[in-house]
Amino acid sequence: MKKTLSNLLLPLMMISIFSFSCKKDDDNNNNNNNNNNNIQPAVYNKYLVAGSYGDIINYEIDKANKKFKYTNETTGISDSGTFVIKTGANLGGIYEITVGNNTFFGIEKQDKMFTTSLPSGNQLNSLCFGITSEVNLSTQYSSSEIAGKYIWLLYQDIEDFLWGGYEILPNGTFTWQFGPADDNDFNESQHFAGAGSGTWVVSSTDPSRIIFTEGGVSSTGTVYPGKYMMIDNGPGFGFAAGIKYPNAPLTQASIAGDYKWLDVTPEGYLGVGNFSLPATGTTADYFYKYYNNPYASEGNDTMTNFRRSTAINNAFLGEDDWDGDIFYTSFIVLPGEALLFFTWGDNGMVSYGIAAKIN
Repeated sequence: MKKTLSNLLLPLMMISIFSFSCKKDDDNNNNNNNNNNNIQPAVYNKYLVAGSYGDIINYEIDKANKKFKYTNETTGISDSGTFVIKTGANLGGIYEITVGNNTFFGIEKQDKMFTTSLPSGNQLNSLCFGITSEVNLSTQYSSSEIAGKYIWLLYQDIEDFLWGGYEILPNGTFTWQFGPADDNDFNESQHFAGAGSGTWVVSSTDPSRIIFTEGGVSSTGTVYPGKYMMIDNGPGFGFAAGIKYPNAPLTQASIAGDYKWLDVTPEGYLGVGNFSLPATGTTADYFYKYYNNPYASEGNDTMTNFRRSTAINNAFLGEDDWDGDIFYTSFIVLPGEALLFFTWGDNGMVSYGIAAKIN
């Protein structure tokens, strides 16, 4: 994993206001993916989403009619728009959102998770991630079911990339720790506690949310028990996304399949693509597309030496040779559903992103 780690997982701060306006719904829209003669009753899937700046955003997605709307609680901005569902092997199922001359994308694992590169009410958001908010964590799940260990990535300043372990305990407390510079040094007894601790409670005003409190500072987040975790760190400090940590090492066969992904580079270039993770063997094919990256626009490539981490039960790694430079990609996997990933080389971070298996 990344060679050096610095700084702390950052707390909730005061709200800063920025604005972004996306394409409005138009009753006369003639887009061939939004034929007004074939409108279906609106059914919105709702998600609690965090932005990489540290915003809290309420998202609603109507896949049947290809519409979305959101309210950014941090900036106070609400907006709505339409999207096109991409087709084809490489990008099929991904939502394409056009705003003026800019193209953004969304990936929805329906009723579970959602990620988008749309700034969503704040131009400083390069990547957003959320979990279904159509759940009552007070009545539908016990504390023991909410509890669990997660491997988290911090989505904020990619240059100061951080990752680690987080444990939510049934007694209403949590602990966390940074991951080591080398994934081979990861130790389950050391890397889920030690850097910080606090308490958690299901929100009394919105039981789809969990309030995490550490050192007198409260942060909003949520979990999909047994699958995902999200904690917003407040304006300027991004969010932590987590994947449930399994008790035993995953098999390579269990993670096989196509995972559609979004990523962002240190320069702010936004990417979209597909990982084809193999059931056997040591090569993994992938497709990438960037609309604003002068170094890499679109293409197919293959990672070599694809393998599971020797120390982390749900981590896999691959290598890529670009003109003699070797780059490494680490995947934190929820088998058959989603993954968090990051790519780095000798000169530091290349990108980080989020993916889901949607087809």
